[in-house]
Order: sequence, then C-alpha cells, then structure tokens
Amino acid sequence: MTPPAPLTVLIPAHNEAASVGQVVREVRAALSEQNVRVIVVDDGSTDATATEAAAAGAEVISGGRRGYGAAIKRGLRAASTPVVVVLDADGTYAAEAVPALVAAVADGADQAVGARVLPDARVPLVRRPVKWLIGLLASLLAGASIPDLNSGMRAFRRECVLPLLRLFPDGFSFSTTLTMAALLEGWSIAWVPVPYRRRLGRSKFRPVRDTARLVLALLRAVVYFEPLRLFLPIALLLLAGAGVTMVWDIFVEVNLTDKTVLLTLSGLEIFVLGLLADLIVRKR
Repeated sequence: MTPPAPLTVLIPAHNEAASVGQVVREVRAALSEQNVRVIVVDDGSTDATATEAAAAGAEVISGGRRGYGAAIKRGLRAASTPVVVVLDADGTYAAEAVPALVAAVADGADQAVGARVLPDARVPLVRRPVKWLIGLLASLLAGASIPDLNSGMRAFRRECVLPLLRLFPDGFSFSTTLTMAALLEGWSIAWVPVPYRRRLGRSKFRPVRDTARLVLALLRAVVYFEPLRLFLPIALLLLAGAGVTMVWDIFVEVNLTDKTVLLTLSGLEIFVLGLLADLIVRKR
C-alpha cells in the first residue's frame, strides 16, 4: 500500500489561546490517516497561544516580523512538503474540510480555496457589503469569477508560491494577493465550499485600515501581473470622454476646448504607461 503523501498545515496565530488548541486537535483528527506536520506560527502573542498549541501537539515557531502574512511566510520557509494547507487559528473554519482541499490539489489543482459560500456561513453582516464590492472589483480585474477572495483556508503547491513570496504583504491582505496571483498567473484553482463558524475570541480585523490595505493589495497584484487589465480600461474611459467632449466642441463650441485636450492627453499617457508596465512584467 502506498503511504500517504506528507502534508504541512500552517496555522498563523496571534493571541488565540482560546481556540488554537481546539483547532490543532481538530486538524489532527481530520487528518489522522495522513502523514501531517502541524505548525503554529506564533505571531507575537502575549497570551498562552504558544503553550496551548504545543500542548495540543503542534510544532510552534515564534519570533520574526509581525503580521498575518509574515507569519505564513515563516511557516512556508519552515515547511518542506509539496503541499501546504493554511488555516486560521480562530476556529471559524472547520478542519473536517481540509481533506477535500488536499484532495483537490492531489487531483491537479495548483490551489484549492475554501469558499465561504454555504447558506449557513457566519460572515458578520457589517462586512458583507464591503466584501461583496471588493469581490466584484477583483472579479472584474481578474476576468474570472471569485467566490471568496480572501479566505483564510486553502491548500496549495508550495513550489508555486515560493518564487512569489517576496511579493506578498505581511498583513491580512496576504490571502487576497495569493488569490489574485494565482488567477493572473494562470494557476489551476479549485473552489471548495466550506462551513464558516463564529470565531472564538476577539477579532483583530480593523475595518477601515485593513479594508484599505486589502484594496491596495488587490491593485498591486493586478499592476504586477497584468497591468493592462487596470490601465487599459481607465485609458479607454478617458479617451471615450474626450470623444464626447470633442463632438460638443465641434458642433456647439466651434472650438477645441481645454477639457478635450486634457482628456485626450491623459488617456494617451495612461495607455502608454500601461504598455510600459506590461513590457516590464513580460521581461521579468
């Protein structure tokens, strides 16, 4: 009988003493027949997170730069298995869904994302409108449907992520960047519906600051991988506006006005800037 392929589960954790032990035990139970290494990356916790994780049977990594993304990066460098699973430490994601993600990667996907799309998903109401708008923007920029842009539960091939690790932010927008990088680089992605529960303990998410960083990470990812997806629509919109004002100038003003000139030059400049950015991307 062929032994199961080795697997690493990374759990970034910051002050999650109330839940991290339970999450580790759930992962162990869900993957009892798997050759698995569970790593909890302690992201500067001031409570008993590291102690609880170790007591539950996880390997604990401490120190280094602070931040959700920075913790995942440290874990990825420490991992040595071909497939890595990332799972939040707050108890919102059910570890019983991990085997389905791993199976999707084993079947050929480069990344399997746990999508919070089930009817009973406990996404806070205050976040849903912003989450929907950002997801819509991301789908338009990526040219593909994105069921869950920043899910904290996913499995992926480590060899795909390591070459891009330096591009990923240290904060909460790590997940968003990883999703967009996968889509824009042409990875095979599987979207696996997973349960989503109420978190244990207090949320660290700061609505205004972290949402702004998420949008910035989204735009950065598009500019780095496919800049014309951003620059071309803006340039065309400006040039279309210039066309409208030019018709007005010709038939009403009987003179070429400043607004038409500015719109035309702005559209051309952004178009050329997009072409230059695209050229740089192709030569990297």
